[in-house]
Amino acid sequence: MWYSNLEGNRFISNLYNEAPSLLDVRIVAVKIEDEGKKISIHFNISKFADNPPKKWKDLNYNTVFVQLDFFDIQELTLKSSIDKYRGDINIELDKDGKFNINISGSVCMSLKADYGIIQSVSGYIDTIE
Repeated sequence: MWYSNLEGNRFISNLYNEAPSLLDVRIVAVKIEDEGKKISIHFNISKFADNPPKKWKDLNYNTVFVQLDFFDIQELTLKSSIDKYRGDINIELDKDGKFNINISGSVCMSLKADYGIIQSVSGYIDTIE
């Protein structure tokens, strides 16, 4: 699965019986920080959690928001065609143990990094989608 090689993946594993593929997800933000040494990808998972925390249920949350951070970037290409960013996110490890991240859709990104982490996972009520 997309999250299995990322640090901090336990919460995603607990939220879902089987975590959904990252197909046609809403890309909330792509941030380039620390002179390009850190890239953050913020997105909503298209399927709500199978096992949400009680607080999420009590607050009627309907969306899972994820922030992924990648460090020690070797390559980055980024382009977009429209202002509503949606795409398929593919995360793999290559033979050298480097992360290859590709987003294809209305935003396209290709990224190669040494290290990846699930920085945060949160719930909220989304009224846009």
